[in-house]
Amino acid sequence: MSFRKLPFALSLFAFCLLAASLGACHHQDDEVLLKETADSFATNYYNWRFEAAKAYCTPESGRWLRYAASQVHQEDVDVLKAQAQGAKCEIQDIAYADNDTTATVNISVRDFLRMDTIGTVAHLTDEASYTLTAVRRNEKWKVALSSLPRALKEQER
Repeated sequence: MSFRKLPFALSLFAFCLLAASLGACHHQDDEVLLKETADSFATNYYNWRFEAAKAYCTPESGRWLRYAASQVHQEDVDVLKAQAQGAKCEIQDIAYADNDTTATVNISVRDFLRMDTIGTVAHLTDEASYTLTAVRRNEKWKVALSSLPRALKEQER
């Protein structure tokens, strides 16, 4: 390589290094936003604050939250009020689809009131795992519900 081409090669290398680091930062920032959205949704949903959870969902997911709210019994409200602490949610892992606009978020939920069978009173649950689907729209992550979240079965963990 001639001496004249050295500054160009160094500039090209520096540019590539900068582009790679900016791309990595963007992905890290994006993952932080996804985690915040999933955690906020889960915390609100599993503490039965369905109206607040709606802010973290796609518009079409709102019908599932309205449905869940319509299944709340007075006994459920009494149990929720009697709890010393609310549900605790923890993100276990995130898997992105190839297009980076869809992700699967696995969460663990502890000490929560679990709505199992429609028409029956909910019961306290020590711990359960759930999978949420999130989509990226207009540079924001939102949880996309196609049904009410269901606990993963023990054999699927």
